[in-house]
Amino acid sequence: MTTSRVAIIGAGVIGLSWAELFREHGWEVAIFDVSPDAIPTDRGFEIADSIAAAVRGARIVQENGPERLDVKRSLLADIAAAASDDTIIASSTSSLLPSLLAEGNDRAAQILVGHPYNPPQIMPLVEIVPGPHTRTALVQAAEGIYREIGKVPVALQREVPGFVGNRVQKAVLDEAMWLVANGVVDARDFDTIFQESLGLRWASIGVFEASHLGGGPAGLRHIIEHVGAALDAIELHRPELTPAARDALVQQVESAYGVADSYPTRAERRDRITRAVRATVGAEQQRPVLYALDVLGGSVNRVDPRTGEVIPLVSGLRDAPDGIAVDATAGTVTFSCMGEPDGPAAPGEEPAFTTRNGSVQRIPMGGGDPEILVARGTFVTGKQLVSDPATGRLYWSDREGRGIYRAEADGSGLTQLVDTRGTGPSEVEEWCVGIAIDTAAGHLYWTQKGAADAGQGRILRAGLELPAGETAASRSDRETLWQGLPEPIDLELDLGAGMLYWTDRGVGPDGNTLNRAPIPAPGAPGTAPTVLSRGYREAIGLALDTIHHVAYVSDLSGAIREVQLGSGAERVVATLPGAATGLALSWE
Repeated sequence: MTTSRVAIIGAGVIGLSWAELFREHGWEVAIFDVSPDAIPTDRGFEIADSIAAAVRGARIVQENGPERLDVKRSLLADIAAAASDDTIIASSTSSLLPSLLAEGNDRAAQILVGHPYNPPQIMPLVEIVPGPHTRTALVQAAEGIYREIGKVPVALQREVPGFVGNRVQKAVLDEAMWLVANGVVDARDFDTIFQESLGLRWASIGVFEASHLGGGPAGLRHIIEHVGAALDAIELHRPELTPAARDALVQQVESAYGVADSYPTRAERRDRITRAVRATVGAEQQRPVLYALDVLGGSVNRVDPRTGEVIPLVSGLRDAPDGIAVDATAGTVTFSCMGEPDGPAAPGEEPAFTTRNGSVQRIPMGGGDPEILVARGTFVTGKQLVSDPATGRLYWSDREGRGIYRAEADGSGLTQLVDTRGTGPSEVEEWCVGIAIDTAAGHLYWTQKGAADAGQGRILRAGLELPAGETAASRSDRETLWQGLPEPIDLELDLGAGMLYWTDRGVGPDGNTLNRAPIPAPGAPGTAPTVLSRGYREAIGLALDTIHHVAYVSDLSGAIREVQLGSGAERVVATLPGAATGLALSWE
């Protein structure tokens, strides 16, 4: 694999912090500074003797020159002269607009702001600010690179003076200085107020979410409708500091926190606390990542639900992958396969999968050749697959084989838990498709779809373990929770909310939908489901993000749709080239 190269222009505090961060993530780092002695010689950096030498071959250039427009324009001109057509030219400026930086530059379409918070090696955020001519593809590429080195990039929709973070910081600092200068509070007490209230809150959730929670169950709407007038009556100020008032303010801050001689100690304390807070908050704020199957393309894909970026991890599989589970701890993606179809499909129809050639396979999360866990031909047609996070045990449905199976994480210990053969009026009404498990309650849920567009679908429940003395075919603990559904496919449980979600194919208005209903109590039938989303082209895969209250649904058109469960708002996250089947959610 070719090592990616970054050019760091300027070896000040910001530039060297960027360099360390890229180096830590395996990048080749070339640094140019007009004072080469400022560049450490024991870090493995390439010390370039010119901007052109540093930039040559770099995927991204991070410019960190003095915060002066004329200096930065000169640096960017030299960078542009050595860059290729696909080089990302990013400036670390905290105040200069990219349109001004790129003015007169032949590579204006490649110039953007990549504004870090100091120090970049610790602070996660990078504000990506495109200029009016910056290519969208390069903005997206910059997001990917920053994410690759552990940053949290946010691309603004357009440039604005001060960007976003600095504008908010200035608003707070202006009010703080006014309050201190006007004798309302002293500098140290202001910091205590902020640190022990808003600082703690905003370290874990943002301004909008904090206000939304502050409004109780009715959220931000309640705040605006019931407190908005009182908040609007608060007059905010910009300080008008005389030289004497400015000196008094600075002396207060210096008295509270020290001056240059204590800077290293104070900065080290800041960074130590920041790392600790980030570690705690980061564990609660991991980003969702989707893993999606394309049954026609025979591929397993990583999908970023925020950007829509699709990265194939393996493709060209001839086994028709359908169900998928991710184990982030083990670093694996496991998927069930229907096997090669009996033959070509008739126009407008699915191919037949009656040959006993289903399997369970696994790849590393980063991609690679599949490992066969459960051999081809062990069952007929592998459909939805789930895993028990505590044990790694695998559970999946066998559609044409009409059963539910379990195996250990390594594929051993194959056990049939349910055999539906001979239990329905017709063979197709015995087909098992979706599956979900509740290990705490010891329950297994599955769907039996019935014939296409026939309204024969059912959702059933049984124990995770076979009753003593019973077999998969004879078990007596099966409950039919719902029947007469259009064509239920994949299942997901939200145990915290006591809800069961499922996708449903079949004819409208209730077919090709996303549905939700309370999990029935033992022995009780399911209540009428709520349809959350409609209009799919053969809805299949389902993944539930209970943290952000979002569901992801795939269908055979290849589209993966995000559904906001509170508002019902929807968007297409990505579209796979073939037909999208199984979905699984992971976090990073």
